[in-house]
Amino acid sequence: MKFVKGVMIGTIITAGAMLLYSETVDDEKKKMVKKGKQFARKIGLS
Repeated sequence: MKFVKGVMIGTIITAGAMLLYSETVDDEKKKMVKKGKQFARKIGLS
């Protein structure tokens, strides 16, 4: 289970980094960050 959580954290961090460097609208970025945090909370990371 720890491996799965590690993979999920890595995926979320990578997606976040990609979003920071991509040319997306700020609102879009905020939505993705919010969804990432909600998902992390859902699987019990925070």
